[in-house]
Amino acid sequence: MAVLASVIIVSDYDSGDDKGWDDLRNTLRALASQDYTGPVEYLLAESSAFAAALPPDLQTLLPGLRVVFFDVESSYALKNAGATVASGAYLGVLDGDCAPAPGWLRHLLATFERYPDTAVVSGRTVYDSRDPKERILGLLSRGYLDVGQAGTTDGVANNNAGFSREALLAHPFQDDIGPFGGKLQSESMRRAGLQLRFEPAMRAVHAYEGWDMERDIRCNSGYASIMVRKIDPGIEYAWLCRLGAISIPVFFGGRLLKSWMTLLRLWRYYDVPVARIPYALGLAAYLHWLEIPGMGLAFSRGRITATAYR
Repeated sequence: MAVLASVIIVSDYDSGDDKGWDDLRNTLRALASQDYTGPVEYLLAESSAFAAALPPDLQTLLPGLRVVFFDVESSYALKNAGATVASGAYLGVLDGDCAPAPGWLRHLLATFERYPDTAVVSGRTVYDSRDPKERILGLLSRGYLDVGQAGTTDGVANNNAGFSREALLAHPFQDDIGPFGGKLQSESMRRAGLQLRFEPAMRAVHAYEGWDMERDIRCNSGYASIMVRKIDPGIEYAWLCRLGAISIPVFFGGRLLKSWMTLLRLWRYYDVPVARIPYALGLAAYLHWLEIPGMGLAFSRGRITATAYR
């Protein structure tokens, strides 16, 4: 039976350890609970290096799950490879540690039906925690392209999104600079005149791994913020990179200002208590401070070697 949608699942963090497999199990269970009633193809795209380590129970958690192995290692390369073998007209892409809400796929396909010119729809990703600090971290780390309500946006959520098949094959994930280089893909799409949308009802709960994960995120994010502009001089403020490392304070200030604006615009949607907003503003400054070593590596032509991302 022909399928309208394929969902590609890729583990991008702590791959191959017990916690990573448990996070993947949660995601597969959430996909098994989707309320979309049409036929769906589910693909777990994994590196051949993990073929022998793959837990045997995974396919029992999501009926019909097909595991496909590729001779690549990075998460972006696995997503691209999964797209080449997927059969759906629309391709959902989820990281293995992002458990989607029951209506995730239904809202994704409804958006494509309502807006047929759409190339990609990104969803809202949260840390579902009783701890306000963790909810704030979820907003600051995952809300960068959230526009509050359904509407157009200027980026792509690499961990929680759905693409038209044609758009993803024509504008694949670019993994030259690690897991946070998604702006290269979204800029390619925007310049081609494609429409990028955001749908908050496509909600996914991202596993929270503590401060080790936050430091890892920020180092990689800082590195990518410079590298995407060195690779693509057409991205806003890329000219600053010609100044070298002395531009780091400017990038720090600009990124912090954007986070503050995001926080003040979206705190309600991420269940952040209003009394914690001053704390959240200060926390944003600390998080962007953690990006500075990654920026320095980008300017010195170094590489991030100590990371749980692939």
